[in-house]
Amino acid sequence: MAVSALTFSTGCADGQSLSEKYPTQWTTCNALFGAKNMESLRDMLDSDDLKFSNPKLSVDQVKKSLAKEAIVPYDKRKGFDTYDVCTLSGNGTFDATVRWSADTLKAVQTYTDRWHRASADVYVSEASPIHLVFRCEIKGAASGPHVQVLLEVRTWESSTNLSTDFHQKLSVNLARTLRDELACTNKPNIPDDLQLSK
Repeated sequence: MAVSALTFSTGCADGQSLSEKYPTQWTTCNALFGAKNMESLRDMLDSDDLKFSNPKLSVDQVKKSLAKEAIVPYDKRKGFDTYDVCTLSGNGTFDATVRWSADTLKAVQTYTDRWHRASADVYVSEASPIHLVFRCEIKGAASGPHVQVLLEVRTWESSTNLSTDFHQKLSVNLARTLRDELACTNKPNIPDDLQLSK
């Protein structure tokens, strides 16, 4: 098992594995997307200069930051922070960011030309990049006219090796992991099929 892990995490020009050269990014991406998915993504983007370019953020740091933002009143001037959780580049690039959405649930439900409903809790606006929001209610969250209830997930890729189905799978895994890490009290249902063709 250890040999297998070292095999699929290689790809750096200097001979170091991705997990050795980028330990925090590698661990975070594995946790958010699943080790098997990251192995497949690494193989699809493989090149001599395969690298992570996102900041060193652990899953726990992202979780705590999002939870902290959820329990304070929304500052319209400041907005919400965006967390670049996984950017892997080689023969193409895959990039994923998460944040609380500046849009309210009502706004998303109203913008029918921009958003379509994938499930009771999930709305999708684009196929490439895949841009989705889902309802995630946090215990102790601030109350008021603008309550942080929509978590926004955006995944983008520039590789012709990534199929739409696999790209969608990565987005779904990210959204589900965040749902579980943040312990969304409404337990949103995030479907396998985001109905990207609509």
